[in-house]
Amino acid sequence: MTTAKIRSLAALALPVVFVLIWSSGYLVGSVGAKAGPPLGLLAWRFLIAVTVLGLISLATRAPWPTEPRVYLHLLAIGILLQTVQFAMLYLALGMGVPAGLSSLILSACPLIVAAAAVPLFSERLTRIQWIGLALGLVGVGISLSEKLSGGGHLAGYALVGLALVGFAAGTLYQKKVGLKVDLRTGTTVQLAGAMVTTIPLALVHGGMHLPLTFPALGSLAWLATVNSIGSFTLLFILLRMRSGGAATSLLYLVPPVTAILGVPLLGQAVSWSVFAGMAVSGIGVVMVLRSGRTEPDQEAKPDQEAKPEQGAGPDTESAPATTAHSPHVERTEPVRDYARSAHR
Repeated sequence: MTTAKIRSLAALALPVVFVLIWSSGYLVGSVGAKAGPPLGLLAWRFLIAVTVLGLISLATRAPWPTEPRVYLHLLAIGILLQTVQFAMLYLALGMGVPAGLSSLILSACPLIVAAAAVPLFSERLTRIQWIGLALGLVGVGISLSEKLSGGGHLAGYALVGLALVGFAAGTLYQKKVGLKVDLRTGTTVQLAGAMVTTIPLALVHGGMHLPLTFPALGSLAWLATVNSIGSFTLLFILLRMRSGGAATSLLYLVPPVTAILGVPLLGQAVSWSVFAGMAVSGIGVVMVLRSGRTEPDQEAKPDQEAKPEQGAGPDTESAPATTAHSPHVERTEPVRDYARSAHR
């Protein structure tokens, strides 16, 4: 098998693996939240994740950012993507907001990212892609149609709204700033920001004590490594390969896939609406991805593309850093660059 075919297969496998890992977070998180304090679980999750990924970064001699402003950007991204999204979501669930409604609200993220990317990054989606995004959201609603019910306090729904804002804002911020650094060290700094801001929340809401049981410790290990490190690393790679709306459109498949995986793992029942909704969402995602990544209205000049970022040191230039989105980069390049950085 040629190198080109391997890269193509890797590029095709990334979305599938991303959806499966992201979906697993809801299932494992549900088990862990019932086994101990939710915010305590979240704080320990970030603490372990930053330790593991930090040690990996040091062992592989990954390049660290050299400018203080880059650290500030990364910390802000971590707070938005991790602390704001997950802390607000967990608190909302604790207030009685149904999980189905929460999932549906958060599924609006691709539409928000796609709309905001137009003025922020000069990205343009075709009419087919916009229809695909809307169709994906409709599919999520169909999947959850038999599980959507009222309940919960108004404040809880406001917290879910804040979680959505954090997710969308963090994704956009990551695409603009965070992808200009090495994935290993950049994600470590982001997780550090999430850890520092989540621990105080946990101390005032349930504490940090987790029971020494398999459900609590097993879910913690999975969430800290597979979800905190693996899922967000894949998200950042996908953001390099596609436009913001196209990359996040894969999240439409998460609710129905989660429902299907919940049958063997949690013994939950699944209805016809899940399969129907998954089919509709799948069609929508295909419509978005088939059109490929969209190009900005004004292409950068060749000499501007080759010019390194101002203030970047030698390590930053030579490292396999995750550079900003460029319409002239092949889709398989992020897979090659990240694989090279992981073995360097």
